[in-house]
Amino acid sequence: MFPILDHQGNTIAFSGRALGGEGPKYLNSPETQIFNKSKILYNFHLARGVIRKQQQAVLFEGFADVISANRAGVENGVATMGTSLTEEHISLLKRNVQAVTICYDSDKAGIEAAFRASKMLTKARFAVRVAIMPDGMDPDDFIKVHGEEKFRNDVIGSSATLMAFKLIYYRRGKNLQNEGDRLQYIEEVLKEISTLDKAVEKDLYLRQLANEFSLSLDALAQQLNQLVQASGQKRQNQPRAESKPISYARKSELKPAYHTAERRMIFHMMRDADVAYKVQEMLAGSTFNIDEHQAIITYLFAYYEKGHDPDPSAFLNYLHDNKLKRVVANIEMMPLNEEISDQELSDYIKQVLNYQKMLKIKEKMAEQKQAERQNDFLRAAAIATEIIQLRKTL
Repeated sequence: MFPILDHQGNTIAFSGRALGGEGPKYLNSPETQIFNKSKILYNFHLARGVIRKQQQAVLFEGFADVISANRAGVENGVATMGTSLTEEHISLLKRNVQAVTICYDSDKAGIEAAFRASKMLTKARFAVRVAIMPDGMDPDDFIKVHGEEKFRNDVIGSSATLMAFKLIYYRRGKNLQNEGDRLQYIEEVLKEISTLDKAVEKDLYLRQLANEFSLSLDALAQQLNQLVQASGQKRQNQPRAESKPISYARKSELKPAYHTAERRMIFHMMRDADVAYKVQEMLAGSTFNIDEHQAIITYLFAYYEKGHDPDPSAFLNYLHDNKLKRVVANIEMMPLNEEISDQELSDYIKQVLNYQKMLKIKEKMAEQKQAERQNDFLRAAAIATEIIQLRKTL
């Protein structure tokens, strides 16, 4: 038997957990004027302080999961009392926190419930993430089998973005080698992308979809714009700027972010030897993605090792390769400030390293498709988990 306490810590009901195989698994006290399941979140009175401090709540399906998670060190957990998430629950959370991680069972019913809860929380303007566990497990089972540390790090600490969860949700029950299932999946994902607020997010997931299925980015963008426009017509009272189409004709002329980042770093490295060696240290053995850029900084380090002072013009004369000279001349004409902050440098390094991670993700996605073709769905699921972990490092 477990006491159920209200949000002030007063006992208002009890809940029983069956130890045998007969009868219901859980049984609550009957509802009364003071015990209304649609308004009560289990453990809220104890978790409220931690929730406010961490600015993050973890939402479970039942009190057994909350108790196990709390013992495992996840002290900001709350749970519904055998009911779906309600507007009253959301209102209570909204007064205390803006970010929620959903951690429901990984069976079909749990995933469906997580999807419904995510829609309600998103509508209420929460930042939502979803903790994903192996098939058929609930948090209580996972902790018993894999331990507390693995639950904290691999489940809660590695929770997926809402969009990453939706990609997994829409793949369920589909054979993506089948044309009909594949088209349905692409259409469902495009509808989700059309609801994203940020253009950068839309672009990221469009490119991901294009790469996975070897589709034309322009064709996907055109279909996305049609969805956005159709949605805009349904919401005529909203500003038309929200449904402004994405133009890929002009974007295709722009260089990728990592390309620009590498050039900007070379610009500053030619002017300051300390910046050059700081970049070398931050790359930690990695290289630039553009071969010409890597060749230029290799020559630049040789130039500094010979005792030359930072001087872009002198370095240009030091080079003998005409192609590299043209690249350096173009970089030299970039309209940039002479000074660079540590934050700017760190951001440029991230762009360079993230591209290498994206290449690794693309490689893993190809392996996943191959596993699906061979009907090795366990391996495909394992690779999907690896992909999620890689995306979290971006």
